[in-house]
Amino acid sequence: MLVFNCTKAAVEFFTVTRKGEKISDLEPAPHKTIAESIETPIFPSDIEAEQNGGFQWQWVIHCVSIKRKKYLMVMDYHSRFCITLLAGKKGDIYQFLNTFEPMLKACFHTLANDNGIDTVEIEHCIDHYDREVNSCAFHPRSDRSVQAHLNDVHWHLERHCYEDGMLLEDVDLLGFNLFSGQFPRNSKDRKSHFFPNKELISQWQQWSLKHKPMDMNNLVVLSDYRK
Repeated sequence: MLVFNCTKAAVEFFTVTRKGEKISDLEPAPHKTIAESIETPIFPSDIEAEQNGGFQWQWVIHCVSIKRKKYLMVMDYHSRFCITLLAGKKGDIYQFLNTFEPMLKACFHTLANDNGIDTVEIEHCIDHYDREVNSCAFHPRSDRSVQAHLNDVHWHLERHCYEDGMLLEDVDLLGFNLFSGQFPRNSKDRKSHFFPNKELISQWQQWSLKHKPMDMNNLVVLSDYRK
């Protein structure tokens, strides 16, 4: 299950006004902090926790405007990998999801391939995502540490837009996402700096390997050797 925690700017983006009434698909967060939700996951009443394996992938969404173009910056709470997207129609969560997921998979596939990971394993990881992730939730909630890293990515995005040109195509946004993920990050629950690009790959591999079926072809049956 994907959980999108929205900053005030993102809440505003996902809110529309109709006949004087503000309408949004965001729901109150089950806990005050993201850390608490990770420690004690709570699923919406219409979602079976068992079907999700108790898994929640926490993200923080921020919205920025550069040269009258809006961008959505979506940062993974754990790896701090940030996916920057050109914002679509205001308030349209489905359009956001249809843009976010392909970019997420493209980023992982490119990074994994560049790091020499076997094609079969890459496909297994992506297939695992497709099987396990079938629901999402949006909450008005942020995190100071993540926001600081989002601000850093925003600085690089703004510099690129003003000095090298606007990022308007998916291929250019993909390149920027990989670029912004190469800078070291830190957080209070880590002993040393870490790199978002490497963390995303490692995190995704560990998650999918937990559910990877055993290869029975190479299984050694001990009883065959016991006399």
